Amino acid sequence: MQNKRIISDVIIKRTQPKPAPVLPSVETLLPEKEIVQPYSKSKFKPISSKAEARSVFKGLRVTGIVLFLAVFFATAVILITFKSSRVEVRMTPKSAELTVNRTFVLSRSGAAGAIEFGTLALSYPMSGSFASGEKKSTETKAEGTVVIFNKSSKDPQVLITSTRLESPDGKIYRIPSTVIIPGLKVENGKQIPGSKEVSVIADKAGTEYNIGLTDFTIPGFKGSPKFETVFARSKTDMSGGYVGNSQIVTKNAVEAAAAELISEANKNLKNIISKKLPAGSVLLPGSEEYFILSTEVNPKIGSPLPAGQKFEIKLNAEARGAMIKEADLAKAVAKNDLDPASLGGGDFRILNLGELDLKLSGYKYEGETMRADVKGKVKMEAAIDIENAKNILMKSGVDNGAGVLGLFSAISRAELKYHPFWAGFLPGKLLDPMSYSGHIDIQITSR
Repeated sequence: MQNKRIISDVIIKRTQPKPAPVLPSVETLLPEKEIVQPYSKSKFKPISSKAEARSVFKGLRVTGIVLFLAVFFATAVILITFKSSRVEVRMTPKSAELTVNRTFVLSRSGAAGAIEFGTLALSYPMSGSFASGEKKSTETKAEGTVVIFNKSSKDPQVLITSTRLESPDGKIYRIPSTVIIPGLKVENGKQIPGSKEVSVIADKAGTEYNIGLTDFTIPGFKGSPKFETVFARSKTDMSGGYVGNSQIVTKNAVEAAAAELISEANKNLKNIISKKLPAGSVLLPGSEEYFILSTEVNPKIGSPLPAGQKFEIKLNAEARGAMIKEADLAKAVAKNDLDPASLGGGDFRILNLGELDLKLSGYKYEGETMRADVKGKVKMEAAIDIENAKNILMKSGVDNGAGVLGLFSAISRAELKYHPFWAGFLPGKLLDPMSYSGHIDIQITSR
């Protein structure tokens, strides 16, 4: 039993585990003063201060402004391009030729089988200054206007024809016809003399009777109280008195001056009338005339002209002419010789009206009927209503010449161009120049 060993007597020596090696810190591995933020799941760097936050927001604001300006300028360019853009549409109408040698009846009332015509009159006065080359010995008396006063009584005063008026220097002027001067009246206790304007003529011819404003007495009342109470005062100067050789306004000089004015008027007569014709009308060649209503001459015929002066002449006149509707003449000329369907079935016009031999017979401005002889080779062309064509184009949505050609049966050729060329690529229907009448420019090109 003594040799028996007990396990509890065996003491087992425990070894201590080795401590884990101490790794150097991150700070010791980095250069001095450099700090690394701990790893974050977010991909953005955290904002650590108000200054940094302001910097970030400032950057975002700048970016927003840049984007806004870019959109603004892009929009402005589009709008400016649209405002200045236009679509040029060139159309060549269908045409035909025929030879005509016919006489047509024209009627003011539009009688059956006749072409209706109308007339036009425009005020067209002419005036000018002209010298008279004719001289002769002349004697003229000065003339003027006076006011004669009556302070003698309440009774009217009668002055007979040739009653004399005398100026302070003794010059005599006479009343050409009998006049009655009203008597004085009393208003608010005051006496108001009666008065009347009267024309007077110098007793003799000569320049010495050309005088300024002055007072006159009536020699016939000398020796009576009326000499002081019935008197006259000038309202105008006395003028026109002359004795000697001078240029005279003669009838021949006036007629020559009028002929010169008429000749000048006739040079522009056709253009003046044509500009005032109603739309769609044409002036009938040979119907234009310069019609004189009255003639004014100053000074009047027979009056002397002071040295170096001219007389004035004015013609109160009208520019007159006859007109017909172009479509009516074209239909009359083409009747039985042209199928309207060959020109699209609509209205058509004479392209070379000025080249035709058209003569009027029996024409009078006040007349009811006349005849027109028409000869020559007539060029017919389909008539295009520009405004109606624009409306059709705006509704169609076409953007090429072939599309335009398909819209109008009266044209044989069409061409479409955008100006500037990129205007056709503007975005949106609202910016398409073809959608606005003011941006469509239709050009008619005749063959």
